[in-house]
Amino acid sequence: MKFIFVRHGKTHFNEINLTQGWCDSPLSQLGVKQVENMSLQLKDYCINKAYTSPLGRAVETSEIILQGHNIAPIYDKRLKEVNFGILEGINTQLVRKLHVETADWVDTLEMDYRPYAGEDLHSVITRQVEAINDILANSQEDDTILVVGHGCSLYGLLKTLIPHDARLRFPDNATAIIVDYKEGHYSLDTILNVVY
Repeated sequence: MKFIFVRHGKTHFNEINLTQGWCDSPLSQLGVKQVENMSLQLKDYCINKAYTSPLGRAVETSEIILQGHNIAPIYDKRLKEVNFGILEGINTQLVRKLHVETADWVDTLEMDYRPYAGEDLHSVITRQVEAINDILANSQEDDTILVVGHGCSLYGLLKTLIPHDARLRFPDNATAIIVDYKEGHYSLDTILNVVY
């Protein structure tokens, strides 16, 4: 089985540095171009199923990628981004001053927005792993599955599934991370970045 994990394209909030978790902002013109570019890179993959976060930026990303594949994405709220609570929509520089995320959170996955009525990244990873396990239970061994999500939550999930691959980095907008799954083991196949 093959998973194609894709982070949504750049949004208006991304462009003006506003924190964006469960609040939403549509893809910007650049974001649409990024996803169209990634869609071209993925055109030769035979996608059998697709799952997406129900947040608009992820849905829009999945719909662009799935053009010509004749399948509709399945919305799964467990694939949503980290809920940043009352810090949603605030300038990211101000949020960083609160030290909610450790300086090395990309290594430790220590990110806890619960004091601000949000979520802890480890809880988010747990719900995403549950979603992936349900997808596995409802798929065939030779399926290729598109999963469209968000930066922090998707990175946390992948870092959990593939903890020791040095190639794994926090994904840029519209990055595709292709992962093979066989007999309970995940392995990183390819990382596709947007080509400008």
